[in-house]
Amino acid sequence: GINAEYGYDFFHVTDKHIVLLTNDGQIQLNTIGHKEIECIHEEKEEVSYSYVYDDWQLFVSFWSGKLVVYNINKPFEAMLCLELDHVMYAMVISSKHLYFGTADGAVGKLKLDLETTASKNSVREFETMHCGSVYCIAVNKTMVVSGGSDSKVIFWSLQGVVRTVDHVTHVGVVRHIFLNDWIMISSGDAHSIAIWDPFSCKLENFLHRNPLKIKFMEFDGTVMVYGSPDSNYVIYLSVVDQ
Repeated sequence: GINAEYGYDFFHVTDKHIVLLTNDGQIQLNTIGHKEIECIHEEKEEVSYSYVYDDWQLFVSFWSGKLVVYNINKPFEAMLCLELDHVMYAMVISSKHLYFGTADGAVGKLKLDLETTASKNSVREFETMHCGSVYCIAVNKTMVVSGGSDSKVIFWSLQGVVRTVDHVTHVGVVRHIFLNDWIMISSGDAHSIAIWDPFSCKLENFLHRNPLKIKFMEFDGTVMVYGSPDSNYVIYLSVVDQ
């Protein structure tokens, strides 16, 4: 087992490593099959969000507003360090852009160019904001979708233009979004799972399921798996049959 004095806020499993981010700001790296743990970051900065891309790039946002990108295969190498105006709460990468949502409700994109200096990286915020923290964000070939503590699901073009703002679909925090080219699923508090048509940005189905809060959600195109702190069960749901 791996222990931390103050517990873990985030962890990621890649093909070679387990990455652990502790409550007191440490970033720890364990190579699968080995007992030793390397500490990448020890400056006691609290992490607001972390994201692993392509099994080797670790994106870490700190509550100070700093965004750092580490090479997991070279754990003491920071490939990028940016001081931002916002604290990131959600991230996803597509076509060399990092799409993000922040603790204060902003949604935007960051052009990634890890081969050049940080000053050449451009941050663009979309004009409309959530009225509260953004907890989830997803992207496909034509759109970005975000959800937050204001119960809204917002559809955007890749250029940041709002397509649809829905105010009433969810009651409570929108915590998860799945998006591909033919279906979009949002879930969160108040027993709610919403099924959307991404082409029209229209709600197709609204499912009420226990438990009250959905803490995690995975979807493979036909079957959804989700769980909650309110329940001892992991639930499998066939979306095709609904």
